[in-house]
Amino acid sequence: MRRGALLLAAALALALPAASPAGEPAPDRTRARIGGASTSADAAAAAYFTDTELIDQDGRPRRFYTDLLRGRKVLIHFAFTSCKGACPTMTANLARVQALLGKRAGKEIAILTITVDPVNDTPKVLKQFAAKFNAGDGWRFLTGTPQNVEKVLGRLGGLTKKPEEHTSTLLIGDTTTGMWLKTTATERPETIVRLVDHINDAP
Repeated sequence: MRRGALLLAAALALALPAASPAGEPAPDRTRARIGGASTSADAAAAAYFTDTELIDQDGRPRRFYTDLLRGRKVLIHFAFTSCKGACPTMTANLARVQALLGKRAGKEIAILTITVDPVNDTPKVLKQFAAKFNAGDGWRFLTGTPQNVEKVLGRLGGLTKKPEEHTSTLLIGDTTTGMWLKTTATERPETIVRLVDHINDAP
């Protein structure tokens, strides 16, 4: 298990950021162990992901690692509400994933959509966007100051110069074990659920 923050950062850099722009073929699924259940591993994960403050669609401040990642499985993707390309398709696909997860969504499994356009995607705009896809309680649509959003996107490999150039990557992680992998947000919903359920299986 990786314990140091530098090793953690190296693992994340190798495993997560490389991705295809939205609409391109799915990236290879790469697994990495990032943090984990031990105190030192959890501290390393917290140091890397940071507790940067983001704001959810209800206007509530959320600490990124402590409030949104720690102690659960998570699905993270990037989008913006005025997108005319892949964003509606990806978000609709994750709505089907949410339905398949049933009661587990919002309890042991969280879905996080992080805007790549924080200037225009206010909490009110995100709430309206979330409503279009019947997002449940366990699905957070996140914005914040441009600086804070940029910091989080940079940690996850989702930083882009222009919103329309964002990737279609879907990150799937289990912060209790530190295991992460990436696929695409347009992958078949059944396949995404299977990846969530078996993320800790040996490759």
